[in-house]
Amino acid sequence: MAEEVITEVLPKAGETVWDSFQRITHASICMDDNHSRFETKMKTLCAARDDLKDRTLKYKSTKNRTMEDWFHRVMAVEKVVEGLESRFTEKQETSTWIHVLPRSKLSKQMASMCLEIDELVMEGNQLGDTLVHKVADHVVKVTAPDISYLPTLQRVLDSILQDLSNDDLKAVRVIGMLGAGKTTILQNLNNHEKVASMYERVIWLTVSGEENNKENLSIEMLQHVIVERLIVDTEGATDVYNVARRINKELAGVKYLLLLDDVKAELDLEAIGVPEGAKGSKIVMTTKYRHVRLPSCSSIEVKKLSQSESWNMFHRLLFLPNDVKNKPQLERMAHKAVSLCGGHPLMIKMAARIFKSIEKHDLSEISWSDALQTLRRWPEKGNNEPMKDLLKFCCDHLDHEHKPCFLYSALYPEDTEISTDGLLECWEAENFLKSNDDAKIGGRNILRHLKNLILVEEGATARHVRMHKLIRAAALNLLYEDRKDRCLVKTSESPQKLNGAIPKRQCVDLWTDKEWISLANNSLDKLPDAPRSDQLSTLFVQKYTKNKKIPDSFFQHMPRLLVLDLYMTEIMTLPPSIYRLANLKVLYLNGCNVLKELPVYIGQLKSLEVLDIRGSGVGKLPHQVIGLTRMRRLLVSFTMSTQDNYDVIFKLSGLEELIIDVDSEMEDWCNTLLEDVIEKVSSLQKLNYFQFRFNNMVIDVIQVVDDTLKIYLPKERHLRSFLEKRKDLETNSFQVYVGCYMSSGPEIPEFYRYDRYLKYYNGMVQNEIINSVLSKVHAFELINHNDIEYLSSNVIESMDYVQGCLIQSCNNMTTIVGGCDLKNKSLFPNLERLDANNMLKLERIWEGHVQVGSLSKLKTLVLCKCPMMTMILCDAIVQELHELEYLEVQDCCRVEEIVVCSQNVSPYVMPKLRTLILCNMPSLRKISTRLDWTSLESLKIEDCPTLKELPFDRNSAMGIQSIEVNVEWWEALQWSDSNVKNRLVSCCVFRGGTTRGSRGSTDPPSGETMCYSMSQSARWKKLSRVLTPLDWIKLFCAEHTEGDHCFYPGLCNPAPKFIK
Repeated sequence: MAEEVITEVLPKAGETVWDSFQRITHASICMDDNHSRFETKMKTLCAARDDLKDRTLKYKSTKNRTMEDWFHRVMAVEKVVEGLESRFTEKQETSTWIHVLPRSKLSKQMASMCLEIDELVMEGNQLGDTLVHKVADHVVKVTAPDISYLPTLQRVLDSILQDLSNDDLKAVRVIGMLGAGKTTILQNLNNHEKVASMYERVIWLTVSGEENNKENLSIEMLQHVIVERLIVDTEGATDVYNVARRINKELAGVKYLLLLDDVKAELDLEAIGVPEGAKGSKIVMTTKYRHVRLPSCSSIEVKKLSQSESWNMFHRLLFLPNDVKNKPQLERMAHKAVSLCGGHPLMIKMAARIFKSIEKHDLSEISWSDALQTLRRWPEKGNNEPMKDLLKFCCDHLDHEHKPCFLYSALYPEDTEISTDGLLECWEAENFLKSNDDAKIGGRNILRHLKNLILVEEGATARHVRMHKLIRAAALNLLYEDRKDRCLVKTSESPQKLNGAIPKRQCVDLWTDKEWISLANNSLDKLPDAPRSDQLSTLFVQKYTKNKKIPDSFFQHMPRLLVLDLYMTEIMTLPPSIYRLANLKVLYLNGCNVLKELPVYIGQLKSLEVLDIRGSGVGKLPHQVIGLTRMRRLLVSFTMSTQDNYDVIFKLSGLEELIIDVDSEMEDWCNTLLEDVIEKVSSLQKLNYFQFRFNNMVIDVIQVVDDTLKIYLPKERHLRSFLEKRKDLETNSFQVYVGCYMSSGPEIPEFYRYDRYLKYYNGMVQNEIINSVLSKVHAFELINHNDIEYLSSNVIESMDYVQGCLIQSCNNMTTIVGGCDLKNKSLFPNLERLDANNMLKLERIWEGHVQVGSLSKLKTLVLCKCPMMTMILCDAIVQELHELEYLEVQDCCRVEEIVVCSQNVSPYVMPKLRTLILCNMPSLRKISTRLDWTSLESLKIEDCPTLKELPFDRNSAMGIQSIEVNVEWWEALQWSDSNVKNRLVSCCVFRGGTTRGSRGSTDPPSGETMCYSMSQSARWKKLSRVLTPLDWIKLFCAEHTEGDHCFYPGLCNPAPKFIK
């Protein structure tokens, strides 16, 4: 400190003491001015950062890494600024003269920071010039059901493709009734390879909104979809005419295919901005109305499915078990069910699900008859839209537990990909699920039931579902009937409400007494100031771009609100009245990219359990969030400029689920961030689900599946931190992945059955924290450790309870057990399976003395790709393998002998060995000369060219049932006793042939045996090179046997059966 003072006071070169004093005092006097200037410049830098971040949504930089580095330096400056601000607050009221030195120093630092900020702002502006327009994808693939097995639908698709090649046509109209499969055909067309090769852009546009509404969506909404799809720059375009010009310019000179789904009225494509027929561009539209058509348009009608097609579809969806096929009465009922569907694909789906919902084990005629009676109660199918009545019937017959969940799902806008987790959260918040630990399990069961009835469908990913527009329309009708005027759903600009349309003028009375309200896609011009919604429990306001601000008093009268979804609205702030939502449980702000911060009064939402701010502009969680003690699920985004602002997350002690999205292309930085976050989340005792997403990667860090904890830990220190802060591994079943993602799963599928599993990748095996976990596990996989030559005594001692072990790609390991000082202890006493794979220097399994009782429970031994091994088992170890049942050796190029035994070893060792597999061992000369092979049942030998004899005599291998070998190799074998060969040939399965005799059985051999059928002449020719005269006699008898009676009993007793 003294040195700093002296340095500050001393005159600089060419400066007098007085000049130095004046300089210092001037800086002290200017501290406030420098702070103001510094504060202004910092605001400019933050604005530049936010602008650049917003622009990257539509543009990409030609200097991505430079931009990431710039964001990183801005973040560093923000940290420095926080420190300077704190010091300024302390020095602001101090004397200019008495505290001249500290004030002067702070003033100079702020002045210097102003220069650094100016440079960053200038650099940010230059980076803005590197942004180039993102190029739209050529085709965006959609989920499309297979129609290749349905000729009626496939013919329509083929006809469309043919018409697209007709230069005289500009458009194709696909017409058909509700549920006929029009959208499915269009989805297949979108994904078709021929379409991708014909057009530069394929654009999908769903033209209508609600199914019950007979109008198309507005021009603005259709333009918005096209703008998003083509990434059109509409900055400065304030009306539909300017947007249309931008779209027209984007498509001018481009050969495009425009797919219009569900057109309900005449469509003015010119007003939208779509140029007519440019460069051979075409339009394909689907509609159910015959008056809707386009100029120069062909028309293709989608017919009902034929009876055979209907049966094929029903059969495929139901996966009819053999038990049904063997019961003619059940199959007749199934055919009757298909007939009742009248060739309507959607009805066939629902019928199949009704039968599928019957318990798999209950294949009685009564249960199937009940299902058939359910179908017979379906409404009569006339020529006019039979689906609507049918869907209403199905919805009406939902029980009290499933019905509110189904109706609630209809609140989401049409064609929405609904997050499964989000839907279950809303159901739980609305108390549809039982309020206990099994609530989510109950919710998944309900969702599964709705899927089985086709009332909801699988979405684009496994974590999403969607609702068919027809089913949603029926659900909305039922919703209005069930809840009368207590529900308002308006998810497009075309209004919809029970008993009439909502008036265009906004009326607060519309919100009165409502329990559920769903608004989306700018369906209202503005939100009311203070609606009286005392009964409101769910409010969806999604994808609003018109309302930048929610009225301050908007939430004033919503005391019962449980779910608030503001997904992808362009609100800039949350209104002060949000603190009145004392019962709010679920808050979605994801996609609100203009929202820059959460208000401090967010801390007053004491009931909040779920908060999603992914993709929003929120850069910092306020400290008040720590007071949300009921928060159990949090979804956030990290960027290089905000990642240090989330320390509050790790103080949410009740947090159960955490999802972090990272917006960065710098993989090293993302990995560092992930490691830091993992170390911190270990303090969250209740966290049972943690997912980290970046660069299109999804990394599951913590999961609890079926009461099994699964956890990914990058390094040993993270494991130590986890064990110090949590006790999950003391009692729970677990799967721990150290150094590798849990998505890889166990290398040995059999290891899934073990309760406790450790996979250890790329680390130091001599690690006490690893040993402490190893002492608890039942299955252990050690992969890619190049620092060890053998397992240490500490590691082996920790493996007493290990039942399954894989050692793989440990390229400096010469022996698995070696140098062990545990002289009086049985090693691996519980090990049942041992695998060694891709071990480049492994020479032997065990070196030195083998303690009695070691490997006493080993049942399976597999060695693969161990090129330095010359033998597999020696007499010291083979005497301990009393339980070994399966031995497999593959790709060990130097192995000369499998089992090397001295004269002192009993031939009855390995008494339970049933399967022996030897593949691709060019040096193998001998299997063993000493063993009796008492229990051997299956032998497979492949690509062992130097092995010239089998270790069998008249009295050994009496129980063998299958020998899988190559025909030529078998032919070249040397036999000391031809009787042994004659006995064994009936067990052979020849690769490349079909010869296999089975002693009293025609069952195929177990394992992955492949037998290829041959013509009769080829079969006899192949056999002629292999069989002895006695074999021919036996084969002759086998071919002339009926039942158990042989026509030539004197020649063969018993006659072996031959499988053709």
